[in-house]
Amino acid sequence: MTYSELNLSSCWPAHQCPASARADGLASILDVGDSRGIRLIHGVSACDYVVMSKPGMPLQAALIPDCTKPEAHRAAYKTAKANDAIFVCIARQGERWKVQLDAMASRKPYVPDQAMTVLQSAAEALVLDGTVEQANIGADYISMWPIETEERAREIGAAFHAAMYGLQLLHIAAPGQPEPSPPRPGGGR
Repeated sequence: MTYSELNLSSCWPAHQCPASARADGLASILDVGDSRGIRLIHGVSACDYVVMSKPGMPLQAALIPDCTKPEAHRAAYKTAKANDAIFVCIARQGERWKVQLDAMASRKPYVPDQAMTVLQSAAEALVLDGTVEQANIGADYISMWPIETEERAREIGAAFHAAMYGLQLLHIAAPGQPEPSPPRPGGGR
């Protein structure tokens, strides 16, 4: 492995990563000194411990937790609440996968209904093109299944997580957005 294969940007602080000893070992093999910034190829952390994102920071696809086991789901949701983050996870269901998002884990204002229509339209497009068979969209919750592969479930989860964060932040920045006025007869405003 060469230095160019590593992304030495910020990773989990060593005190938060129970696998930091493995990262320290990798750092000593590569002779890069401090391992706190080591991330493996493709953006996967050197740490197996996935931490729900900080507020305003959507998760990358590779970092979305696999919550197939109920205890993993409880732990990831608890971590999201502790970090005031929108919860996102994937879970295996038989041979396929499910994506779940929950804005209630965050104490910030929910995404307004008119903004959720963007996410609903995207989910409907995934149903229409056969990527998922079912999608449930609520004011604070999104669930989509079945999805063929784990990789595709992660991509979808990351995209919806980023969109939900963006819409939430936009609502916080401009909470009193008036409804657009209906078009006037004749096309003028």
